[in-house]
Amino acid sequence: MLDLSHIPNNQENIKVFYSTGITNAWQTWQKPRKCQYVWIMCIGGAGGGGGGAGYNNPFSTGGGSGGVSRALYNAQQLPDRLYVQVGLGGAGGIIGTTGSPGTRSWVSLQPAVVAQNLIQGSGAAVAAGGTVATGTSAAGETVVTQTTSTFLTLSNFIGTAGVTATGVGVTQATNIAPLTSQIICPGAGGSAVSSTNTGQDGGSVLSSSINPLIPGGIGATASGSNATNGAGGITSWKPFFSTGGAGGGSAVSGSGGNGGNGGIGSGGGGAGAAISPFAAGRGGRGGDGLVVIISF
Repeated sequence: MLDLSHIPNNQENIKVFYSTGITNAWQTWQKPRKCQYVWIMCIGGAGGGGGGAGYNNPFSTGGGSGGVSRALYNAQQLPDRLYVQVGLGGAGGIIGTTGSPGTRSWVSLQPAVVAQNLIQGSGAAVAAGGTVATGTSAAGETVVTQTTSTFLTLSNFIGTAGVTATGVGVTQATNIAPLTSQIICPGAGGSAVSSTNTGQDGGSVLSSSINPLIPGGIGATASGSNATNGAGGITSWKPFFSTGGAGGGSAVSGSGGNGGNGGIGSGGGGAGAAISPFAAGRGGRGGDGLVVIISF
């Protein structure tokens, strides 16, 4: 709609809710007067990257990404006040430990996470934290369903699952290709030290036509040299998307690199390994979730 003479359109209202950094914290949304439709997008918090492993282990995976759900309601179906809880990203794992899972985002009739209260949610099961030395994957948040949030039956909604950080039983972390199935992505893995005592680069989040390369940390083989950290993920607003953090590099006789933190809803990068007595890196933090409510 044209904004004639720069007069704002009072029929449109956009509210963006960010994480408060507090678990189970609730924020409130008030329905504007005369609105006819309410559109709600929920993004869940992502998992943190796995901590660094040791010699000749599978690489540490990044954290899985959050889910994304969109719902459109007739405004007459909703009360004048709604309660919003934005999911937190999981902490990165310390040496030898998995990353923490993310938490889900909700919009509710009352400030309590009960299926009968919920009108929107980011997903059904949380995004997993990155794994360490096992070669197993870190699952993305599963898709929201009407059994997760009862009142979704009144809306037109689309739920999309988060993306899994795939684990592979090799020491060299694989790269992540973003924007292939979702607007957010998992974190890249942090490499381990190979069987030939070689430090290896961490996994990168690859570039595409619209997002830059998020480079993995550089591995270190020389005595006394430390590997570098993976770069942090980004959040783009126009168009809206985010990337996970890159993985840390591994070191033979120095410290492993840390994983990068994820952008909104995207996973933290896995940490690079080191050989004792040197310290492996720490996984990157998973990106917090987001809730956007647009009334018109």
